[in-house]
Amino acid sequence: MPILDTGLLINRERRRTASLRITVMNRGRQQASAGIQVYTIATEAAASMDSNLVNDDQVGGGYGKLVMRRLAIVELQPVGYSSGTFTVRHEVKELDQFGVSITANGLAAGEVFATMAELDDEGEMIAQHNLQVMSSLMDEMMHAYVANHTGHTVTVIQTATNTRVATIPFPVGSSPRQLDFTPNGREVLVTCQGDKTVKIINTLTHTIAGEITFPVGAVPLAVAVSRNSGKAYVTTMVEDYIVVIDTETRSLVKLIPLPAGGDPVAVAIAPDGQKAYCCLINKGCIVVVDTITHAIISTIRLPQGAKPSAIAFTPDGEIAYVTDVQFERVYAIRTSSQVITATIKLDTGNDPQKLVITPDGALAYVASRGGDEIVVINLSRNEILTRIELPAGSNTSDIAITADGLKVYVTILTFGYVAVIEVASQLPIAILPTGSFPSGVAISPILLD
Repeated sequence: MPILDTGLLINRERRRTASLRITVMNRGRQQASAGIQVYTIATEAAASMDSNLVNDDQVGGGYGKLVMRRLAIVELQPVGYSSGTFTVRHEVKELDQFGVSITANGLAAGEVFATMAELDDEGEMIAQHNLQVMSSLMDEMMHAYVANHTGHTVTVIQTATNTRVATIPFPVGSSPRQLDFTPNGREVLVTCQGDKTVKIINTLTHTIAGEITFPVGAVPLAVAVSRNSGKAYVTTMVEDYIVVIDTETRSLVKLIPLPAGGDPVAVAIAPDGQKAYCCLINKGCIVVVDTITHAIISTIRLPQGAKPSAIAFTPDGEIAYVTDVQFERVYAIRTSSQVITATIKLDTGNDPQKLVITPDGALAYVASRGGDEIVVINLSRNEILTRIELPAGSNTSDIAITADGLKVYVTILTFGYVAVIEVASQLPIAILPTGSFPSGVAISPILLD
């Protein structure tokens, strides 16, 4: 996961730099992602940086410390596509020092190239910089977090070495179930069904840093965080609605009512961040929520009797793949028309649970609870490519993939461990004990600070 950086630059007094023009380009044949941030030294001017930016973090606090501001997280298509290049402007006239850092991710991370132009008040170029690849310990900071439902703990695994680095105790009876990261990877939100809260974990200290209590009667289940806005979308059992949480203020923003008795078991955010898709397993449909207005804007009907259990998107957001536990199928749905374009039939008794799609959009991995296996689907042909066998009675639940697309992590409820699958060989390469009834797993996204 390369980090490209200008280093800290001094803003000259004569012909002062007024703004920066930052351009990132994917020169590879696979997709890549890039997190773009600007940093400076902590001063009063730094505190007044553009308030429209999504996030800011001061590293260490006080003068002489770096203030980091996130500008964007973007998906870069392969070379030859117009969306393979992204440009953003940022004002820095009031800053005496500034720097630009870009974290590249995905299969073509090593092919991401970036430049930064300094512009004066008239928009004329003063200087241009090619960002250099910096040495980094990013691999050591990438973690898988596993929620142990009946053990009331969260296990932290370093994905580079597949070693357990921490076990985070939760209050007895909290029953952590599912989890997801905030966009910068600094916090993890964990739904807790026992005490009806969402706990917030600080990923730097591996400790609980806060919690959000849910309305009476609501039992939180699935959670998905938008990479664009940082809003978290949490489905609830018993009381059927989606709770919208502002992860910065740690407050409830909106309760979105759902059809009574729908049992919303899964939620996912489209790659562009504009819509949230929620599976109503008892209604046989998927409701689509506008993430700006927080209103339900459409309903995708599945075949009569279907029970959707999970949803995942291709990186371009054009196709959503949905698992159906009733008919044991996976549907490919074109998001623009909301029409099913393909149906992949699984074996009888497969009981498909969660699924995940590789960063290049080539493969889908489906956790098969009933079949004690992982089903691998070739998405270019919408056909089963292979099946990865797991021990009998594994009772798989959740599944996640590393940001580089090299390893898949699967929770094994019965035996209390996570199985690690190598994508290149399609074979299990590690068995990692976690805790009692591991029900959810999430893996670090791009880390910006």
